[in-house]
Amino acid sequence: MSKNIIIKGTLILTIAGLLTKLLGFYNRIFLTRIIGVKELGVYQLIFPIFMLAISLSCQGVATALTKHISYYLSKRDYTGAKSVFRLGLAISVVLSSFSAIIIYIFSNYISMALLKNSDCEALLRIITVSLPFIAVKSCVNAYFLGDSNPKLQGILHMFEQIVRITSAYILTYCVTITNLDASMATMAMVISEILSSLLAVFLYKNKACIDTSIKTSGKTIPKQIITKSYLQDMLPITANNLIFTIFASLEAMVLPAMLYKYYTSSDMAMGIYGIITGIVIPFLLFPATITTSLSTMLLPAISNAKATNDCEKINKAIKYCVVFCSILGIISFFGYYTLGEWACLVAFKSEEAGIILRKMCFMCPLIYLSSLFSTILNGLDKAFKNMLINIIGLIIRISITIYLVPIHGLSAYILGIALSYFIIVILMGLSIRQCSKIRIES
Repeated sequence: MSKNIIIKGTLILTIAGLLTKLLGFYNRIFLTRIIGVKELGVYQLIFPIFMLAISLSCQGVATALTKHISYYLSKRDYTGAKSVFRLGLAISVVLSSFSAIIIYIFSNYISMALLKNSDCEALLRIITVSLPFIAVKSCVNAYFLGDSNPKLQGILHMFEQIVRITSAYILTYCVTITNLDASMATMAMVISEILSSLLAVFLYKNKACIDTSIKTSGKTIPKQIITKSYLQDMLPITANNLIFTIFASLEAMVLPAMLYKYYTSSDMAMGIYGIITGIVIPFLLFPATITTSLSTMLLPAISNAKATNDCEKINKAIKYCVVFCSILGIISFFGYYTLGEWACLVAFKSEEAGIILRKMCFMCPLIYLSSLFSTILNGLDKAFKNMLINIIGLIIRISITIYLVPIHGLSAYILGIALSYFIIVILMGLSIRQCSKIRIES
């Protein structure tokens, strides 16, 4: 993948990502004012389970698809690209359907025993409908990225947010219930996932027609080899993602319970949880749209450079990206420190969200660097090491959440996040440096 393609793809994904994030912020503002921060917290509480299902059925499948489709298309083997896409799609749809059935059947147990909130049962049952559609959409996105065509992925993301906001508006003004709750937000999300997956299928069909009109050049790889090679990549990536997501979900499920021990009020605990997960963290991650776009385009580029043993290209890409992410993180820190309280007050009518944002904004450089380093390690085939480092960070956060948050409250949670990100960045940086040295010496 050439430098121009990386820059162009990053710009496209960044513009689409920024527009999508802005639409997402507008949606959160609307939801906060309609259902309140407590219900926003309940809505956010189902996402650890939701992300577990997506991690099992979509993330590893899509990551491996991007890598393999990029490989086959670079060799102009369109038959191989189509075969591996169908294989990944079938696996993802089957796994997502299985996950949906399990969540639906055990929704009562999950909500009461794991999430400690009976309101989550109905939300879990609603959200299961979207899982097979998300599987389809993630595989199509993987195909577009493998084809170095991020424009179509950006269209899908923007369409999804527009439909989500529109659905929320329609549901709000059509229902007769005076006190709206988190189920309205959940239904809006399901509708957006279904419609965006249908658009994804339409875009893929048009793209596939163009690809099939081009004759495959060179020798076609047998399907048995395609299947074996794909599964060898997909299975460990899925296992890594699943293990990491389990730890991340555990953190998200433990936090509300520990906040309750400190505040001794369920409404206060869910309100703080809603502010952190629904307002503050999305604010902190908003500039990360640029680094995420860069990371998305960097993964196939580093993989290609690694395949050709182009050490100079790898080291140069790492250097420029680290400098860029560091500068972006510092700018974000000063921006949120000076304007964070005002932004939260204007957008969400929440002075408390602004105070928390100001306390957490110093972590911006660490958050953006950790995301970038994670992508680089995956590109260098160090996915297992990447997972171990992230799990170390999560164990630190979970431990501090369990033992210190009930005593010191929110300040302890902020300390835990900062310490974990600092250790993650240090360990990942050392790992990348070691990999680079080995490659240069070899």
